Amino acid sequence: MTFFKKTMVSFMICLSSLVCCGEGEEESLNSVFFRDFDDDSYFVTIPTYTGNYLGLIIGAVPAACVAGGFQFANEAPATVRKSARITLSAFSKSIGLLFGLPFKFTKMALWDSPKYVLTGLTGDSEPPMEPPENREK
Repeated sequence: MTFFKKTMVSFMICLSSLVCCGEGEEESLNSVFFRDFDDDSYFVTIPTYTGNYLGLIIGAVPAACVAGGFQFANEAPATVRKSARITLSAFSKSIGLLFGLPFKFTKMALWDSPKYVLTGLTGDSEPPMEPPENREK
């Protein structure tokens, strides 16, 4: 096959995955994204979301193949969408974790640990939630 044909086949598979996975009452990218690092700073969340979106792109072709197989087996549309969402979630969450984890470890080693050591907090205590001027003495 020529490059143009391969590109068109890939485009059609991606388009069919979007059409197949796009119908539903609870469709949201939150269900397929890795969201455990959302409470961290931008230093961690931006690479995590970059990995999530890269996982969407990489996982579109396998999700289309899985959904196409279920559709070929005459499964219910809800089952086809669920299988595509699970496949897409497996790619997106794993790549999001792989992209965000080095930044999380770097932040923990170079920011969180020195901050806790220098301010006198032990590892067991939670950081104070109020500014020092508002705390009771």
